[in-house]
Order: sequence, then structure tokens, then C-alpha cells
Amino acid sequence: MLLSSRSSLEVMLDSLRLRDDNSGESSPDLPPALPSRPISKARLPKRLIRSTIAVQHVVSCDTSNNNEKLDVKCSSSSSSGGGGCGFGQKKMIGAAAAATSSVSVDSIGYFIRNKVGVWCKSRNDRWELGKIESAVGEEVTVRVSNGNMITVSRRELLPANTDVLDGVDDLVELSYLNEPSVLHSLQYRYNRDIIYSKAGPVLLAFNPFKDVNIYGDAFVAVYKEKILDNPHVYAVADAAYNDMMKDGVNQSIMISGESGAGKTETAKFAMQYLASVKSQNYEMKSKLIQTSCILEAFGNAKTSRNWNSSRFGKLIDIHYSAEGMISGACIQTYLLEKSRVSQICRGERSYHVFYQMCAGAPPVLKDKLNLKMTSEYKFLNQSGCLKINGVDDAQNFIKLVDAFDTLGIHGLDQENIFELLAAILWLGNISFAVINEEEHVEPVADEASRSAARLMGCKMDDLMMVLSTNRAHNMAEPLTLQQATDKRNALANFVYESLFNWLIQEVNTSLKGNTQHTRHTISILDAYGFESLQRNSLQQLFINYADERLQQHFIRHLCKLEQEEYELEGIHWKKVEFEDNQECLDLFEKVQYDASGLLEKNSDKLQFDTIQLLSSCKKPLNLSGSASGVMNQVQAAGQSVGSKFMDHLSKLINQMENSKQHFIRCIKPNTKKLPGIYESDIVWEQLKCSQVMEVMQISKSRYPLRFTHQEFASRFGCLLSTNVMCMDPLSTSVAILQQHRVPMQMYQVGFTKLFFRGQVDALENLRQEVLGSTRELDNRFLGGRVLVDFHELKVGIVTLQSFIRGENARREFNVLKKQNHGIALSSLDEHMTTVVHIQSVVRGWLARKHFNHMQSWKKSGLDRSRSQRKSSRKHVELRDLLQENVHILPQNIEELQKRVVKAESLLSERELENTALREQIRQFEIRWSEYESKMKAVEEMWQSQMASLQTNLAAAKKTLGSGISDVQIGRPVDSLSPNFYDSEDTISGIQTPSQMTPVRIGNSRRGSSVVISDTIDNLSKEFEQRKQNFDSDAKAVTNVNRGRPPSKQIEDYNNLKKKFEIWKKEYRNRLREAKTRLVKGIHAENGGVGGGGGDKQTRNWWGKLSKRGKERVV
Repeated sequence: MLLSSRSSLEVMLDSLRLRDDNSGESSPDLPPALPSRPISKARLPKRLIRSTIAVQHVVSCDTSNNNEKLDVKCSSSSSSGGGGCGFGQKKMIGAAAAATSSVSVDSIGYFIRNKVGVWCKSRNDRWELGKIESAVGEEVTVRVSNGNMITVSRRELLPANTDVLDGVDDLVELSYLNEPSVLHSLQYRYNRDIIYSKAGPVLLAFNPFKDVNIYGDAFVAVYKEKILDNPHVYAVADAAYNDMMKDGVNQSIMISGESGAGKTETAKFAMQYLASVKSQNYEMKSKLIQTSCILEAFGNAKTSRNWNSSRFGKLIDIHYSAEGMISGACIQTYLLEKSRVSQICRGERSYHVFYQMCAGAPPVLKDKLNLKMTSEYKFLNQSGCLKINGVDDAQNFIKLVDAFDTLGIHGLDQENIFELLAAILWLGNISFAVINEEEHVEPVADEASRSAARLMGCKMDDLMMVLSTNRAHNMAEPLTLQQATDKRNALANFVYESLFNWLIQEVNTSLKGNTQHTRHTISILDAYGFESLQRNSLQQLFINYADERLQQHFIRHLCKLEQEEYELEGIHWKKVEFEDNQECLDLFEKVQYDASGLLEKNSDKLQFDTIQLLSSCKKPLNLSGSASGVMNQVQAAGQSVGSKFMDHLSKLINQMENSKQHFIRCIKPNTKKLPGIYESDIVWEQLKCSQVMEVMQISKSRYPLRFTHQEFASRFGCLLSTNVMCMDPLSTSVAILQQHRVPMQMYQVGFTKLFFRGQVDALENLRQEVLGSTRELDNRFLGGRVLVDFHELKVGIVTLQSFIRGENARREFNVLKKQNHGIALSSLDEHMTTVVHIQSVVRGWLARKHFNHMQSWKKSGLDRSRSQRKSSRKHVELRDLLQENVHILPQNIEELQKRVVKAESLLSERELENTALREQIRQFEIRWSEYESKMKAVEEMWQSQMASLQTNLAAAKKTLGSGISDVQIGRPVDSLSPNFYDSEDTISGIQTPSQMTPVRIGNSRRGSSVVISDTIDNLSKEFEQRKQNFDSDAKAVTNVNRGRPPSKQIEDYNNLKKKFEIWKKEYRNRLREAKTRLVKGIHAENGGVGGGGGDKQTRNWWGKLSKRGKERVV
């Protein structure tokens, strides 16, 4: 069961009709008729779904503050084309007509009983709101709001909306779209400073003629974040931006309305929002906002209907990147009313910039330009209007200069702009004097002529010649007063137009930005305003034509195209009649305009001598500088004003057609241009002329949403049940609508499209749910697989990264190791060589110094006597030398100074180098002291080991010597004593006499003793030889060799130590073997003589002998 979106009045009407049909009688209490939805004349689907659709509509009816619920049930078979609510059902028509129709006779009783409000016209032809008191025939008595009773014809009554609908945001929501209801709703909002209202697809913007606090950054943020959705120019700009980002299509905002309706201000606010939304380019935003100040100063003027009327059309293109950021902007202008420079009507003003410059220029600039008061310039004082109430021209001049600075128009360019503006004013003050009877004239050589020529950068005689004659092909034709005046005015107009075009180029250059990032564009069109002045010039004719042409564009898009599409698609639609201004465009030339001088103004060409004058001017703007530059401008202006205007207007319309349209209609609430005043007749005239009422009537019954059959079937086909099979898109679309019970009042089926009033959001939500469920299932299935693949890939990547990092680390380590090793060795060698060299140099210097000192001391005595003899002679030579140096010194002093400076710089460099070298020497000395301490420790260790070895050898020799002596005297070896000595013992210091040593050994003992003695001698000799060798090798190692690095010296020491240890071990073994053999030999010999008794006798004998020897010695 779905809720119907029909209005409460429609439901009530259906119920009353049903009751009337059942009773067969009409009731006098019926409300004004409202239509049901139109039926479709489109073709039926090829194959209808064989199912019965039951639709139950439950709606709320709110009429006269009474709430009722009506249930309407209907069923139909899709196989039959008629009856009930089936496909192709006939429906009543006339929504727009009923919304604007008068009160019918049958509904009078309903209005009286329920006291429903009506609108009636009073005697002063104004709409009054009241209630019907009684009715007699066609005469109806109405009590109006002030209590008075008015009798009017029934046909003059119009139904009024309930109070609940007062001030609705969209006028389409009104139940009755008649003149008083619409005007009342707009006035209700305007009185509360709600100046924006919706009229279907059109935004109505009322000019409040005062400042309303609904703009600024705070409101921009509110509409950007969708906090508010009330009608506003910000909402239109936001919709254009969102459509551009969503659809990728260029957008355009067309702002139209008559002069004084507020188009310029509305365009500024739209541009302010578009420059602020998602903008991080604050410089571009500031420039874009400041362009309005420049364009208004040079392109706006006061007219009889608007104090800030745009006298040109402009299209502002704002470029965006694919991300929605502003990438630049461009301004296109159309048909500047340049004739306003020299000719203005009574009560009007020329362009604002002239008055701003005269009022706000600083004294220095005024003196340079010779500026006077505005009342002293004929181009300005001819209208009698020099000021605007509430406008500060001086303050606006300051804002203009700030805008120039923001857009990068600085210094010299600003001076040139103001000089040309002043030149134009002085051109208007040039007067003419009659010189002959034929009334030929020539300019008066006064202040105006001199100032104009000086400011333009040309000679005064040349300017006067151009303004007094037409010169071509060496022929000079004098001019009359009117011809000279026209030529002067044409020159002033051309200079201003050229200045304006140059200024637009400079602004566009500043706003260009980065064109490479531009993807989409939003265009803001500040259209021409229709205006009928006291004297309508040719430019005003074109302005009014452009306004009508843009109105035709408005009607075509909102009235023609939509209704034509409904007719082409075959859906049932009651055509809304509207006034087409195409005939007005076709016959526009028949309107009466002032045609005096029309051909001359339309030609818009400069004379040849004027071109030459402009070419000779020295001002570096677009209008001068070279003959070719001016000629190009003249050739570009060679075509007629009408041709140029039509060409620009055609391009503008084409650009608008190729974009999505957004419309803003500006309304002027009163002609007095005062706040708080609402003139209904003025507002109604603008609504009626702009076809806004017809647009609202179409919008009330329109089908805003539409899809082709293929698009709808493709998009919502996922909602169709699987058991329903359709062969073509149309059958599929109808099956979807029937399956989900979409009320037939909400759509129509055309030949190629489906048209919807609503319910698409419900289908879209169902589609999102289905897709969301499917997407969730897919995500769950794919998620596990993705995680597995991810982990496998991650493990592989980590493994590969570890191998790569390890290999890279190893390579880097090897490279650094080789580099550091080579650098360390080379640097150490270099430093050692440097240190040795420095030490040698220092020692040599000290030796030479000492030697020289001694030599000088020896010679000092001799020289002292000689010096006394030569002192007198040297004094004379010194005096001569000084006299010569006096002449030489001035010549070489500069060179000597240079040498001194150079020597000082070299000295400072050498001092820095010496400091670095001293630091290196200090480091080397530290290293050398460490090295010497290490070598000293090694040498001490070596000496201790050699002493230990020598002690062992001495002990062995003693032991062997004692053993031999014992054998000779018959003493056993094991009875050796430290106090025992023989003839070779040197311990006691006294040698034993040879005659006191008994010879008691036989030949065999003596032979073995000789062998042992030879062995001992050999070992002793080897020891002495080895000791000398090792001592020499140790000295070689410990001695400092400047050419050998310390590492090599340590390596030699280790090798020598190893060699010594091997020899020491081997020598000890040999010494131990000799000792063992000696002991064994002695024991064997002792045992053969007499065993132990012999040893004892020998020992006793040797003891006695020793005792006697000691006594003898003593």
C-alpha cells in the first residue's frame, strides 16, 4: 500500500464526485473544481503482465481545517484497457484552468457554509480578501477584511488559499494560482524581508532597495552544507555547482528583469557564492569579487529608472577543475553604450568613473590631470544630475583603486587610465568659433584644447586640425559646428570604448589562471534590462531587442520545449497558453525610436585624419601607440553596430543552449526605488510580461522526472521478480511499476520515455537496498580471498625486501670498508711524512739560528770597531738614499700597499693552515707517545725474557761444570752443592789452582768428559750467537723507521717473538737432553769403580781437599 501524492483538494473532489455520481444529483456545496491527472495517449506495451493490481490510496484531506481520511480502492485487469485505474485510463483535465478559474455557481453554497475566503475587486480596482455573505443570482455580497460590504458579480470572484499557504516558498504549492493569490503570497514574504521566492524552476528575486542581512560567508556556509533550503540566489548557485560536479555538464545562470530590478547585485551574490564554494585559491576568489567594482565603475550609470543601470551586457565564465576548484575566469561584454559618454538625457548621469575620479582623486593626481569639479565639464553637467543620494563617489574611487591593485593593474597603467578619462572630459569642453560666412568653425585654443592634447599625448595643433576639417587624399574639407561637434564626440566615444575594451582584457589576463586544469564552466549572464527613456538611442534599441531575445530563450525552455515534448511523446496534456514574443522580435524594427543621425551613428567609423591623430598619440594603451594598432581597431569596428551586436548575441545564445539552464527573474517592487513599498500592479505587470504565471501553471502539472524506456529498465531492472520475463524495455518498465504498485497518477508512459511526478525516490531507495545487499555479499566473498592473497603477497614482499636490504647492506659495508681502510692508511702515512718534514725543517732552522747567533757574536767585536769608522760614511750614504727614496716612494706606494694587503691575506691563510697543521701534529704526537709506550713495554718484556733465558743457560753451565769437576775428583753428581766450585767457577771470585786438583780419573772417564764438554761449549756458543742475533733483531724492530708504518713494525715484532719462542723451546730441550746424558754417564762410571763406597770416599776426599784449600786460601 503506497501513499498518493495527490493534493487534499483533489481527493475531496473525487469523493464528492463519487457521491454525486451515486446520488445522480448535483450538490450546491461543491468547492471550485480541481482536475485529476491527465491520461496517457501513448501506445500500450507489447505484452502486459498477467496480474491483477490492487492499489489502495490512503491520503489525508485537509480542507477548512477539517481532517478527513478517505480510502479509495480500485482494481483492474491489465488485459483490459478500460475501467478503474488501469493502464490507459481516461482522466479529467484542466489543472491550470481550474487553478485560475472563477467561483462557479455550484460552489457558492460551499463557500458560504464553510466561510472559505475569496478575492474580489474593489471600486479602486484593487483586490480585496473577503468572505461571501449572500448570493442572489449572479450578484454576490462579500464582506472584505476591513468590514465593508461589497456587491460584485460572481464571475469577478476568485477562490483564495487557506492561511496555511501564506508565504509558501514555492508558489506552485498554492492550491489556486490566480493573480491575487500570487500577489498576496509575494507581498506576505516581501513585507518580512523575504525577498526570494520560487516559481517552479524560476527564482523570483525582489529588489529590497536596502541592505538585507542574508548574505556573507556565514550564509554561504549554511547553503553549502545544506542546512537551509529556502529560496535564495545562493541555493541556485549551489544547485548549478552540484549539477556540474554530478553530470559533468557546463551550467549557466540567466539573470533577467527590467532595469532597476537588481540584476547586477544578484549577479554579484551568485559570483560571490561560486567563488567561495570549495575554493582554496583565495587570490583568485578576491580577484573575482573585485571585478564587479571595476565593471560597475566603467560600465554602469544612472538612468531615469535605475541609479546603477548596467549599460552593457556581460557574461562571466567561472572555470573549474575536475576536482571542483576554481582554475580561472573570463568576462565577455556586449554592446557598451558608448554614446552615453557624450550625450545623456536630463536627470541621468554618465559612467560612474568620471564622477568618482573628480570627487576622490588625491591632490597630486588632480594637479597632474588639471581636474576640476564635475559641474565644470560639459559632458557631465548637460543632464543637470551630478550626484546620487546615498552614494559616496569619493569612497567608491578608493575602492576602485584597491580593485586595480588586487587585479594587478598598478602604477603607470592606472595613471594612463585616469589621464585618458580626464582627456575625454576636456574634449567635451572644447568649444568652436565660426570663421567665415559659410559657418565653418575651428576649435578655440584654450585650456580645454591644451589639456586634452597634453593628456592624450599629441600636439594641440594636430588635434585642432582634426576637429576643424575632414582631411583625406590631401584634401581638406572644413566642418560646420554640428559636424565638428559630432566628430569631437565620436573621438571621445572611441577613446572611452577602447579604454573599456583594454580594461576588460587586463582583467581577463589577471583572471586567466591555469587553463590546463579547466574542465567545466559555470556562466553568469547579467542580461540587458528593458528600458524606455525620454530619448531612446540606437544602443537602447539594441538593448531592448536583446532583452526580448533573451525572453524568447526563457519562454522556449520553460514553456515551449516541455509542452512540445509532451505532445511528441503522446501523453495526455492540456496545453497551457502563453504569449510568444516571436512576432515582436520579427517586427521589432517598427517600434518608434529617435532616428535622427541614425545612419551616422550606425556607421561607427572614424575619419582617416582621426586615425592618424590617434596613431601619433603617446599613451601606451590599446587605443594608441601605432598606426597599425589603431587601424586594426577601426577595421574591427568597420562592420555596423547592428552587425556586431547580432553576432555577439547569437554567440551568447548558442553558449547558453549548450549548457544546463538556471533562471533568476529579478522583480522591481515599486517605481519610487524606496524600501518597504509593494506596488501590486507593478509586480503583476512584470510577472505577466515575463510569462512567470504560465511557467507556474506548467510546473504545477508537469512531469519533472523522465527516463527513456531503456534507461528505466536498465536502472531499475534489478527490482523485477525473477519469475517475470519481459522481452522489451517498455514491458520491463511497466512490469516494474506494476510490481511495486506505483500509482498511475504519478506517471505517464510516452512513446519513448516515462514521465514521473514523484515516486522515483522510493524506487531509488529500493534499488539501493538491493544493490547494497548484493554488494555486501560480494564484499564478504571477495574480502576473504583478498585477505589471503594480500597476506601471501605481503610475506613474499617482506622476504624479498629482506634479501635485497641484506645484499645492499653488505655491498655498502664492503665499499665503505675499502674506502675507510685506504683513506686511513694514506692519511696516516701523509701525516707522518708531514710531521717528520716539519720536524726536520724546525730542527734545521733552530740549528742555523744558533749557528748564525754564534757567528754574529764572534764578529760583533770586530764589527763594532769597524762600524764606528764607517758610521760617518754611512750617515752620508743614508742621507743620499733617503733623498732618492723620496722621489721613488710616491710612485711605488700603491704597488707596495697592494703587496702588503696581499701579504697580509697570505699570512692569514698561512696562519689558518699552520693552526690546522699544529692540530694534526698534536694528534700525531699523542699517537706517537702511545706508540712509544707500547714499544717500551714490548722492549721491557723482551729484556726480561732474554734475562730469564740467560739465567737458565748460566744455571745449566754451572750444573754441567759442577758435574765435570765431580767426575774428575771422584765426587758423585747428586752431592753437588752451591758452595762447590772448580777452576772454572767464578762464583766465589777465586779460581782453584790447577796443582791442587787431583787427577784421579781414568782414560774412559776423561773421554766422556771431553764429549760432554764439547756439547756444553757448543750450546754456550750457540746461545751467545743467538743472543747477539736476537738483540740486533730486537733493536731493528724497536728503532723508529720513518718509512715503515706502525702496523708493519708490530707485525715484525710478533714474528720475532714467535721465532724466539720456538728457538727457546728447542734450546731448552737440547739443554735438558745434554744434562740427562751427563748425569747418566756419571752414574755409570761411579758404579763401575766401587759403587757407593767410592762416591763416599771421593766426597770425603774432595771435602777435605776443599777444606784445606779454603784454609790455605784464608
